[in-house]
Amino acid sequence: MLIACLFLLGACSFNEEGSHFPEEMPEDFDFVLNYGYEARDVINTYENTYTKNMISSDDETVKMILLEEEMETMYEKMKEADILKSAENAAKSQCADPYEVNELKLTMNGEIYQREWITSYCDNVPDNKLKNFMEFVHQDIIMKKEEYKELPEPSGGYD
Repeated sequence: MLIACLFLLGACSFNEEGSHFPEEMPEDFDFVLNYGYEARDVINTYENTYTKNMISSDDETVKMILLEEEMETMYEKMKEADILKSAENAAKSQCADPYEVNELKLTMNGEIYQREWITSYCDNVPDNKLKNFMEFVHQDIIMKKEEYKELPEPSGGYD
């Protein structure tokens, strides 16, 4: 009876911890992250592409491969931000128009996870973990890539 109880408790804690990232990056780790206004900026490691929101022009998509080191860094940053849990607990309303929408589809260890959250940068400061993660992705990964630097500047603007 004691063994059965311990097994059940272990199974329950496994399910709770199942949303946490493993210590090491799984071999099948890949993701699609849509972010920014209208979630039109997209980094897609399944297809090795990046799409830039060109605002009033057609969005531009280019081949962009994240190096193994960059993938490991992204994995560590997602784990650090506890992205699966913090995105689930993020605010569901916005206080600005337009506002930033973030959508994440993530594969690891054969499982697919999907999360969405809003980042408005208003008086109701968004979850700092998510805000810091998104700033890192765009500024420290995407903007430093040569493929991004070669893209044209967007035309138009948001009111």
